[in-house]
This record gives sequence, C-alpha cells and structure tokens, in this order.
Amino acid sequence: MSNELALVASKALPTLSNGSLTYNPEKNVFLTNGYVSGAGNAYYKAVRVSDRLAVAYSIGEGYARNFLNGITIYCWDGEKAKIIAQKFWGGCGNWIAFSERFAKEQSILMLKNFLATQTKILGKQISDQQLLSFSRELIEETQRKQIA
Repeated sequence: MSNELALVASKALPTLSNGSLTYNPEKNVFLTNGYVSGAGNAYYKAVRVSDRLAVAYSIGEGYARNFLNGITIYCWDGEKAKIIAQKFWGGCGNWIAFSERFAKEQSILMLKNFLATQTKILGKQISDQQLLSFSRELIEETQRKQIA
C-alpha cells in the first residue's frame, strides 16, 4: 500500500485503523490488526470503501469457521467517518457464520433503512424499490476494486 493511501485510510477511518491497515487485493478489502482472545479466537475488521461509504465487517475466526459479529456502515461528514448504521450478532444462539453474500445483503438492507429514514426526514416520497436498488448500487461500489 502506498504511503498516501495509508495516510488517507488512517484519516478517513480513524476509529478502525489505529494506524495499521493492510490491503488484501484478492478480496479487495482493508484489514485491521486483530487480537486473539483467551479462547484462541482471532477478531478483526474487514473494511471496504467507496467515495461515499465505508462498510466494516467485524469478523471472528474460530477453530472451525469464521463468524460475522457485526456490520458498521460509515459515511463521510467532510472531515471524518460518521456511523450511519450498525448491526451486531453473537452470543448464545445468535451466531452467524461469515458469508460474503449474507454480509452484502445485510449491508444493503441497513443502508436502505437509513435512506428511508432520511427520505422521511426530508419529507420526500421515494419507493422502497428505488431505495433498495440505490442501496445495492452503493454497497456494490464499495466492493469494486478501487486500487490496482
């Protein structure tokens, strides 16, 4: 990763980066340094960005599978990232095995709900289908390769 990109990522995603991100070009995702729990599970965040959004998956790596512990969606407020949606899983009987498809669909629904609320606040009328389609577009944009 270039120094410029590392600086931008640390400024744009201050709560996630802690100054150390790596980029996985195969998965097109930034990864934060993780930690290992006393039980031996590793936890980290996987972050995808576009010019409008950052989508952060909280992932746990257990002995048998990876888990999706949460999703946080950020927008830019001109100076820093601002949380616009969050959802968490985990705990007794509420574990979700990580899957790219599930994480993407949940992100789309979370963004659609945020946009629906903003639509009401602004007194506008936009169909759920239009909001869903636009949300899908924005989330898919975070999944496109932004750097070579």
